[in-house]
Amino acid sequence: MDPVRTANIRAFVDGKTKDIGPGNKEVTYEKKQLSECRVQRLGMRFIERMEADAECKQAYSQVTDMRANLNQGKALDKIVLGMRPAPELKGPKIVCHDGRSLFQG
Repeated sequence: MDPVRTANIRAFVDGKTKDIGPGNKEVTYEKKQLSECRVQRLGMRFIERMEADAECKQAYSQVTDMRANLNQGKALDKIVLGMRPAPELKGPKIVCHDGRSLFQG
């Protein structure tokens, strides 16, 4: 996984658990993503792990510096929230078409 994406998710989870607490239900998807990254890391050889750790450490410091700015922090949070899967629909989807449309598209 991309080190910057992983660092952004990690910073997001760290910030949410600091605000609300360790039993936070809001970040379960993000924690699952981080655990998948750890599993991928375990499949690497020693030198690859060391390089990945160095890249992740550098990316995490860059992300935390970016999060110091309030607007950039909100943008990074929006990116993480955009990674979540769409909620499942429980009923039929009702679609309305414009009567003036001459073609679909």
